[in-house]
Amino acid sequence: MKKIALILLGGALLAGCQTTSSDLTSTANSAATSATDGATSSVSSLTSNLLNTNFPSLSCSAIKQTFVTYEAQAANLESGSSMLTAAGISTESTKVKLDSAYNTAKATAIPVMSAKGCSETL
Repeated sequence: MKKIALILLGGALLAGCQTTSSDLTSTANSAATSATDGATSSVSSLTSNLLNTNFPSLSCSAIKQTFVTYEAQAANLESGSSMLTAAGISTESTKVKLDSAYNTAKATAIPVMSAKGCSETL
């Protein structure tokens, strides 16, 4: 009786501890997809906030601060992107989107700053 109970207990423990490589691959893929989706969402939010900024309504220092804040947040995203790159996930499109939004907003803000006579530069 003790032997049967011991065998059943051992079998139950072993069955619960088994993990196949497909389970691990599925978990890793899910984590990578989740991280990529989170990064994409953050990039979209960050770039749309910058591109939708009403620069004429801002003071010179507020315009400058908008770009300083964007650069800091973009750098933070890029450091997270380096982790994704290390995991084998391409982040080149993220960098392109961040740079494109920055350049587009800068092209809009510079004439506004000139018209306002701002001493700050971007």
